[in-house]
Amino acid sequence: MQIYICPTLFFMQTIIKLFTAMCFMAFTGKLLATNGYAITVNLNNVVKDKVKVVCNVPDIKESEVVFVFPSVIPGSYALKEYGRYIEGFKAYGADGKALKVKKADKFNYTVSNATQLKRVEYYVNDTWEEKSANNFIFQPSGSNIAAGKNFVVNPFAFFGYAEGYKNKEYNITFQKPDNLEGYSYLSKISSKGTDVFTASDYDFLADNPILYCKPNSSMFNVGHSKVHVCVYSETGKVDADSVAEYLKPIGHALEKFFGNLPVDDYYFLFYFDKPENLPTKKSFGLSSGTGALEHNHCSFYYLLETGSVSDMKAMLNEVCSHEFLHILTPLNLHSKEVADFNFRYPVMSQHLWMYEGVTEYFAGLAQLQDSMFTLDEYMKNMRSKVFQSEEFDNFSFTDMSKNVITKENQKRYLSVYSRGALLAMMLDWTIIEATDGAKDLKQTMFELAKMYGTEKPFNDEELINKFVELTSPQVKTFFDNYITGREQPPMAAEFEKIGWEYKNEYEQHGYYFGKMGLAYNTQKNEFTFYRAETNTLGVKQGDVLLSVNGTPLTIENAEAIVSSVFYENTKGGDVTLKVRRGTTEMELSGKPVEATRKVKNYIAPSSDAPSDKQKMILNKWLNG
Repeated sequence: MQIYICPTLFFMQTIIKLFTAMCFMAFTGKLLATNGYAITVNLNNVVKDKVKVVCNVPDIKESEVVFVFPSVIPGSYALKEYGRYIEGFKAYGADGKALKVKKADKFNYTVSNATQLKRVEYYVNDTWEEKSANNFIFQPSGSNIAAGKNFVVNPFAFFGYAEGYKNKEYNITFQKPDNLEGYSYLSKISSKGTDVFTASDYDFLADNPILYCKPNSSMFNVGHSKVHVCVYSETGKVDADSVAEYLKPIGHALEKFFGNLPVDDYYFLFYFDKPENLPTKKSFGLSSGTGALEHNHCSFYYLLETGSVSDMKAMLNEVCSHEFLHILTPLNLHSKEVADFNFRYPVMSQHLWMYEGVTEYFAGLAQLQDSMFTLDEYMKNMRSKVFQSEEFDNFSFTDMSKNVITKENQKRYLSVYSRGALLAMMLDWTIIEATDGAKDLKQTMFELAKMYGTEKPFNDEELINKFVELTSPQVKTFFDNYITGREQPPMAAEFEKIGWEYKNEYEQHGYYFGKMGLAYNTQKNEFTFYRAETNTLGVKQGDVLLSVNGTPLTIENAEAIVSSVFYENTKGGDVTLKVRRGTTEMELSGKPVEATRKVKNYIAPSSDAPSDKQKMILNKWLNG
């Protein structure tokens, strides 16, 4: 049997391959000719969890220059000092000879004879291996180097810049294992074993993490926007197609909230780890643990694998809606401090109440307005934020934001997700009331985003006055008292605006099992009873709670189950627990006792008929 090869087809295939290679070379050559940074990272050669970085630098005009690695990054409001993870830093001239290098400060480097500088070389150590609790970096803002398995490349943890040359173009070539795919919003050109990512400047580079892992991705459309889902799963039990299905309702709720999403492409980058790998170290600001870091066109997540679909959906609903909503702020509404971030000597914006507090509030509101949960469920969530906010002292949000990296204010940072969200909700009601329903917080934010947008940052000092100009002088009073001021809002008066009531303490009728407390052991990932005294279930001190009425207890569903069964049980009925006592698993059953108890921060619809004004505010709030 003879085999004939079509000469024309063979010739065309050869020409196409040559043309593709030439285009790749010409394109990268063109990029390198722009006098920017040309970086090479070899992911095939990992030694003791370190990779080597070779960075060709732009022409330096000064005789001495500082090579900077970030101390603080946008979106993570704590001192990081990524230079701690850089080793063996060296600088070379065009002739290949080493130039003199000395420490500019604790973690940055001064290069002498900098007009001769052509490249720097160093090794990057991963932050996820940090042993010190005081220095631990929150996983989504760090780096992981697992040879042949995955690479978490947050660019600010890998790359720096010559001070004064932050706005030059970056071209980064990764030499990579063939079995790993690189996922990022950054533009990418790939050939066998090589990826080239490009960024217009350091700010844009730092804003776009890269995840290398075995191919595991999916994509769906939300209006005109493409939403990409990229997943690394430690055991392989989480696949991108399933995660994409869980995210679709959130995407469509946010499309309804925005009208149209203000981005063409958005990337969800997920790292799902085994629960036993979760570090227990604590540090100021965000501690180690599950969570995410937002970026303008993507977000990076460190989450735990779970076999429960309902738990997975609940977890993604909570964390992804918040990060996705950052496409409003800071992408379309941000200050000059955010637009041109100083990575070495950070100057922080005073508007964390907006960047994080309003975003957290909108994440829940968008799902409420799309009927993803009921008003009663929403208010239970806001009530939990009332409890969380009580952990913090009274302070000015604008002052805290401006000085957030100080030790004192790091202890207050997490308040943006509780008190910040509550203040945003009450600001929303205040705007609706002050404008007689003509505007709400979302409309005001959209107007501000249109006024400024991605390319026009606002002056930090002028934002609140712009809010007032677009709404009412009554809104200025709210800001003066509760956001720039240190007062706490009158909770009862605020909830009364929508026809609900708030009481600091309330005698609530319900069903109770007796005296016992439940605590979560982060090291063992389990729930343990403590202070267990007389109770109708027969629970003893040290029992580990495994399930309630047949539902396994997890970190994701624990709050809802424990609250409805043990603390706010209004239905009664027998309850069956599965517990582990020592090494023995057993079932415990019992019936609660009808009684009254004092509950704190009671929130419920008022028994009085709502006024027309209350109806108006509630309707505008719920329907936008």
